[in-house]
Amino acid sequence: MDLLVRQALILDRFPRCVVRKRTKVYLKLMRVEQWYKNGLVMVPAVFALKLVDPSVYPPLALGFVSLSLASSSIYIFNDIRDIESDKLHPRKRNRPLPSGQVSTREAASLSALLSAASLALSLTLNPLFALLVALFICLSLLYSLLLKRVEVVDVTAIAVNYLIRVVSGAVLIGVEASPWLVSGFFFLALFLALSKRKAELTIAGSSARSVLKAYNEKWLDQALSMAAAMTIVTYAIYCAEVPLGRRLVPTIPVMAFFLLRYTLAMEKGVGEHPHEVILNDKPTLIAAAALVISVLFLAYLPLTL
Repeated sequence: MDLLVRQALILDRFPRCVVRKRTKVYLKLMRVEQWYKNGLVMVPAVFALKLVDPSVYPPLALGFVSLSLASSSIYIFNDIRDIESDKLHPRKRNRPLPSGQVSTREAASLSALLSAASLALSLTLNPLFALLVALFICLSLLYSLLLKRVEVVDVTAIAVNYLIRVVSGAVLIGVEASPWLVSGFFFLALFLALSKRKAELTIAGSSARSVLKAYNEKWLDQALSMAAAMTIVTYAIYCAEVPLGRRLVPTIPVMAFFLLRYTLAMEKGVGEHPHEVILNDKPTLIAAAALVISVLFLAYLPLTL
């Protein structure tokens, strides 16, 4: 009798273990750790001083979910397209598709489902936001199919997708984003995209992506310097021209230090993705935290006085 009970318990636990394992694999396939990028929808609320307004949080939260589902859909689609080249990459070969943990058919079905869910959710929020999500998906698909193989166009497309996230946040809460702020985030996104290309070239060489054959370290260093300089200049102009920005003038050197430290950390090879570079290099993490805290403190302190 005891043996039968033990066997029943084992059989009961087995499906749950399988479900947990498959769920973990699917979440890895969806690249959930990359969802933080969609937190850019919060940027317009920060600079419009709307964080003290509780009514902005529900649409922003749902907008974040919608963009995250769309992002995961594109990540999966891109992994399907790159499955053969990813098998040659020292890190990407361990992803669910190249390693064979998930079939191509499963991945394609999940990608389509996530896109449909993202668009359906966006339509319930705001028609213009739904249009931006559709644009985000279309540009991402075009990037995966063509643009990522065209030098310079590839990193520009990535930066534009970051920009769509920022503009989406403004649409969701009904505020106008400053052109200087939008420009600054575009150049920051361009800087991050270029830094990722340089890390890929350093870690895996030109065999990792076909477009990397068109790049070299000298050009990437020059482009990174330009993007970093434009980020600082546009942010400084925002601080000088916009009433709120004048409170944030002390954060300009913090922004400059963050970009310089990020570049140095990347040169040390601490990571490929932005979150890896920031989390693996303590001074860069401190600089990022100091930038966020100083912006919030200087922007919102007068509201509490």
